[in-house]
Amino acid sequence: MTDQPFYAVTIEIRILMSMVTHVAIRHLEDRLRTMNIGISGLQVGVLRTLSHNNFTLSELSKKFMLDPSTLVPVVDALERKGYVMRGKDVNDRRRIPLSVTEEGLAILNNIPFSPENDMLHHSLESMGEEKTHVFLNLLRELVRSLPNGDEMLQEVSTRIHAYSCEQPPISKSVTDS
Repeated sequence: MTDQPFYAVTIEIRILMSMVTHVAIRHLEDRLRTMNIGISGLQVGVLRTLSHNNFTLSELSKKFMLDPSTLVPVVDALERKGYVMRGKDVNDRRRIPLSVTEEGLAILNNIPFSPENDMLHHSLESMGEEKTHVFLNLLRELVRSLPNGDEMLQEVSTRIHAYSCEQPPISKSVTDS
């Protein structure tokens, strides 16, 4: 039997996490529209990910925890704009690695990662450093308890490292693998 008060807490947490996610995504999309970049937040995420390494659509879908069918139109649009290209794997012709082009890197260099413009950053800052770190540790504990939680946390760590190495303008040889 389900403990009703605890279940209500679960529902409230789910709703609140969804609200934070939606507001943060909407804020990013608004910033991109204001900058007149012409790509979505998900497209920026794909470009940033590919700027560090080449991945197949299937690999990207695992990284983003999205169905490949969701990413196909995203990647197709980036390819049409000349920001991503599909390659060939000499060892496995069924594998089609995606890579960011020089034009894609130029777009990324025009999208600053700036705490001054980030609504979530400001909200966390208003909570204070101590509460923010407690919140972060609780989120990590929650994710760790999920199926494949340790793998997800490792992926987050990899992405955070990639972003922290990205402060200067991005440069990558298009032929890097």
